[in-house]
Amino acid sequence: MSQESDRIAVPTNGRGPHPVPEPAAALESGPGVPSEEEISTAFSPKQLAIGFAILASLVVLLVGRARRGRSGD
Repeated sequence: MSQESDRIAVPTNGRGPHPVPEPAAALESGPGVPSEEEISTAFSPKQLAIGFAILASLVVLLVGRARRGRSGD
C-alpha cells in the first residue's frame, strides 16, 4: 500500500470518500527540516553560477558599448 499523502479519495458504490489521514511527520516539523517556503526560495549552486554568468556578461556588454561610444569622439 502506498504511503503518499497526495492521493485523491474517490467515492465508490454511492458512498462518500473516506477521509485521508495525515501522517504525523507532515504535521510536525523538527529542527533542521526546511519549511515549504524555504524550499520554494532556495537556489542551487548551479542556478547561482548561471545567474552570476548572465550578470557578468551583461556588465561586459555594457562596458564594451560605453567604451565604443567614447572612442568615437
